[in-house]
Formats: sequence, C-alpha cells, structure tokens
Amino acid sequence: MGFILKGNLAGELCKDCKEPLFGSIVRFYRVENFDLSIITNVAADPKNTLQILDEKQIKAKAKLLIAEAEIDEQGNYKTELKGKYEQYDGPLMIDVVTKRVFNQKSKDRDPIQFNITTLQPRWRQINDDIVFYWKYCINQRFWCRMRELFDAWVICGRLLNCNNDQIPLPGVKVIAMDDDWFQDDELGSAITDSTGHFRIDYTSNDFKQTFLSPLINVETPFPPFNSGPDVYFELEFDGTPIVFEKPSDKRNNVGPCLCVTLCFEGEIIIPEISIPATFTHFGKAKYIHIQDDIDSITGKTNPGDFAFYSTINLVGSLSKKLNGQPMEYMFEYQIVSSPSSPLTGTWTPVNSNAVPTTMIGNFLIETFNPINPWIKDPVYINHPDPLSNNVDIVDNWIRVPQQANFEAHQDAEILKLATTQIFSTIFLDMSAPPSSIGTKTTPPLPITPPAPPMTAAPLVPQVFNKYVAVRMKQRQVNNSTSEAVAGTSKPIAVFNVRYNNVNKHGSWAPDTEDNQIAAVSVNIQEIITVGETPDECVKIIDALHVNYHGRNENLGSLALKITGPNKPGQSFSFPPISLMASPETFGTTQLQFTPSTQTVNDLRSCAFTIELTASVLLTNGESGPGPIRDFISFCKA
Repeated sequence: MGFILKGNLAGELCKDCKEPLFGSIVRFYRVENFDLSIITNVAADPKNTLQILDEKQIKAKAKLLIAEAEIDEQGNYKTELKGKYEQYDGPLMIDVVTKRVFNQKSKDRDPIQFNITTLQPRWRQINDDIVFYWKYCINQRFWCRMRELFDAWVICGRLLNCNNDQIPLPGVKVIAMDDDWFQDDELGSAITDSTGHFRIDYTSNDFKQTFLSPLINVETPFPPFNSGPDVYFELEFDGTPIVFEKPSDKRNNVGPCLCVTLCFEGEIIIPEISIPATFTHFGKAKYIHIQDDIDSITGKTNPGDFAFYSTINLVGSLSKKLNGQPMEYMFEYQIVSSPSSPLTGTWTPVNSNAVPTTMIGNFLIETFNPINPWIKDPVYINHPDPLSNNVDIVDNWIRVPQQANFEAHQDAEILKLATTQIFSTIFLDMSAPPSSIGTKTTPPLPITPPAPPMTAAPLVPQVFNKYVAVRMKQRQVNNSTSEAVAGTSKPIAVFNVRYNNVNKHGSWAPDTEDNQIAAVSVNIQEIITVGETPDECVKIIDALHVNYHGRNENLGSLALKITGPNKPGQSFSFPPISLMASPETFGTTQLQFTPSTQTVNDLRSCAFTIELTASVLLTNGESGPGPIRDFISFCKA
C-alpha cells in the first residue's frame, strides 16, 4: 500500500487563459512544530500565503522534505511518500520550484522557490493506495509577477466580429506591435483558433529596441527606463493586411500579462477549412498507426507485440463537406485467415450494433461569460439518451452534422468498434486444472521431481488470434458515385477469449471465478499433500513448494511475490518465471534466500501471503487489462 500525492497545478494569466506549471517541481514538507501559526496557514486561502522564499528559508526547511514531483506538460504531478514518512498524517507545506515557465523564450535563470500554502490532506482509499489529490491555480497577480522574473511576457486575447453578434473570427493572424519613439517593434504574432482566441509570447528584448541596439536596449520614450511596451495590434488574413488599429490606439506601458478582447467592425469572409476525412490510428492514447505500427506477420502492434480485444477506438478526422457537399462516412471490415493474406474486394459494413456510444464532435454554444466563454455540447453516435445529440445513420452511413457551430473531431475518435460483434467471445472452461495446481481432491504432485514436463499438452485446445482489416469510406450524402476510401488498416490480431471456472486461492480458501481475462492460479504443494480435512489449516514447517499456472494466448509475464516479515539481515523471493510456449505456463518453484544457507525453516513464525500476477499483451488502443492476480496465505509454524 502506498501513500500517493497527485494533482494538477496551473497559473492564471487572464480569466479565460491559464497555463500548466510545466518546468517546475512541487515539493511537500512535513510540519515540524505544529503551533498556532501553522493552524492559521492551514485554514488560509492560498492567495494570501503565496510567498517567494529566500535561500535561508529554503535551507531551514530542507530536512522536512518528504516528497517531490516534476510537473508535466498538462500540469499534472504524482509522487509517493517514502520511508518513515509513508504514514505521516500531519499538515503539509506545499512549495513549487520554478526552473522555467510555460512557453518561455528567454534564457534560463536560477530557479525560484515559492510557498503556496499549508494544508491538511484528506486521504482517500483508491484500490490498494491511499491518495490525496490537490488541484490549484495560482492567481494572476502572483503568477504574472513570476513570469516577469523569468522575462516571459505574454498576451492572451480573443478576436471577435463586432457587427455579427460577437462571432469569433478564426484563422486570422494577430500581430502585436510596440509603439516606440524611434521604430515600432513587432512583439510576436499568432493565428486565432476556432473560438477566436490567440496567445503571443515574447521577451523584454522584443520591445527594448533603440537606435543603439543591440549595444544598448531600453524601452523608449524616456523616462522611465523599465516600462513595459505600448501595444497595438495589426491583422492579416490569408497573407493580406487588414486595416485595424493604429499606433495611437496603443495600450500604454502594459505589464507581463496583457488580456485583450479585440473587436473588428469590418467584414472578413473566412471560408470553411475542410480537412479531408481520414482514418489514421487505433486509439488516441496508444496512437497506433493503421499501417506503420502493425506487424505484417503477426497482426500485432510493433513495437509492443499487442493484440487487440474488446472495443477498439478508431481515430481520425472528420469534415462536414466533401467537394463542397454534405458528407457522410461508414466503416467496413474484412476477415482474413492470416495477417499476410491479401485483401479482396469483399468488405462488410460495420452496422449500428457494432458501434457503442461514440462522441464525434461538439456543438459550440457561446455563453458570453468571460470566464467560460464557450460550452461544448457533445455530438454522438448511438447515445442511449434520446435527448442527446445523436447523428443520423442511414444504411450504415453516418451523416456528419452540418450546423455552423458543429466542431468535428480532428485527430480524435470517430468510431468505436465492438470487435465482439465480428468475433464472438469464446469462453474456455478451466474446471479441470493442470496437475501442477491441484486441489484437495486432486492426486498430489510429488514434491520431487517438481513440475510437469515442459512439453505437457495444454489443458484445453489453444484458441488462436483472429484477424480483420478495417477501412473507412466517405462520400457526398446519397451520392454513391462520390465514394472514396479514406484509410485502410493492415489486418490486426484480435483475441476475444474469457476463462471460466478458474481456480482461486488454491487449497487454502478454494474458489472459482468466471469471465477472466487470463486464467491465473497459485497453490502450495504441502497444503495439497497434507491437508485432507476441509477445515484443517495446514502450517508450513520446513518445506514450501509453490505451484503456479497462467493461461492466455497473449500472455505477457508471470511473476510470484511473497509478503511477510523477515528476520534482520534476511531476505527471500521467488526466481523469475520464464514463459512457456503459448498458451500456458505452469510449474513448481521454491523461495530463494539471502543468506543462501537459510531455508524455509528459517522463516519467522508468522503469516505470509504469496501472490501470482500475470500481464497480458492486449490493447483497445487506449489501454489494456490491468494485472490479473491470485493469492494464497499460509502460517509458518
């Protein structure tokens, strides 16, 4: 069991413009002296406790550090309390060490450490871990000051059409200019996104230009020498300048964070940019290319050697138009005998029954709220709620919505495919376990020699991977002459098998489970051999032979571990398990001790648990099944 600290940290630039604290480290300190000032800090709003620390303050608290973590590109962090602090339940002081800020263009400087707050964690049990999740966004005033210390200046803005109900203007180049005494400086430029938002990052060198530059750089006119730029904006569309602001419209001496809403009163005719509809990948997380990342010999992923299972996420891009006309699309599949089999002209449409609920885009709804200017209303295929935005499907053709505010998925999911509608799930009965596992009614396996021979036949016949190719077609609505293929995958390996009557907990607390991704069972030979009475709890004395069994035709690994107390200077573990040829791996093994002269007889008289864990090489494009486990406990006499 671990004590996990995780969460997300961001900094506010404007009300609708925030950024992750990427490039920083979050540090957690225990509280040494829990006095009244600490209690006050625990209850305080972090905006009142933010403080940049000097070297003396940092050194003073160094011994109290109990965990730290890097903050990733999304602002997420995760770390675990270690050693003697793993069960520390007092308040935590939270600091951030900033090395660089997001989109920083200036040179690196010395890191800055600042304190955010002190708080009492609210721990929650999540699976096998105790977790504290904390998310916080640093207020604009403090974070923009931090950016200035790193010479990282930013403009966050939005461009709207004032003559058309404040409609955003996407695809327009916004150029930020600094009105200067001698020569106006271009601070930077950006293209507005689909909601009209843009961001421009720059440094002080971009506006501290004079006729003596680069020997002398100061912001002019004089004085002051340390003022910010005087900003006005120019616009371009498709390479053509658009009359907009003049230097006299400038915003004087702006700070490191400038938040603007630009209102254009003229007319810009922005044609709809039609991105060709394409099917390119399996899964957004794994991002498996439909051709380059599929092995032509095995049909599995390369790298990784994963077969597919269950519902696969098909990733690509949609467009509303095809040759200027409303578009519709469908998916088809073709079953082949092997990955290297040539594809024929015979394809089967993916019907609605094989498509679970799939989100393919959003309707954008403006709220006129500067904090949350847009609401995204999802659009689905086959959502069970009749009030949801479901697309029309006619003869397996999915019609792309044509509303002006529809934002189609780009490089995201465009169909979920339930492979169980192509290859039905096969259930294998494991009720007669191999002799290496055994039950109290199974003839015992001799302790020596251990394990069945490596050439032992599988308990049940092997079920092999099956293979299918998938492709996307698009066309103008109801126009068969315009049909075109928009992406065809190599044949992929699919494995939809579940295992029933899988033995669990050996002869200690015998049970069976159904619908298992893998058959994973563990037992102790001495319990099978000695324990004849069902309610007798057999103790281990001087011998411990562990029988293991794992079954999945795409088995990735099999490992044993033991949990229990050790004597001073003593350690013990199981040797690695080498996989047999598919589909099953089984055998008998024993503990390895340090010192090597010790045996089972040297274990402490206590309770121990042995766990067998298997991983399988299966994916749906996003993730795979988690570890599959079985365990058994025993008492050492």
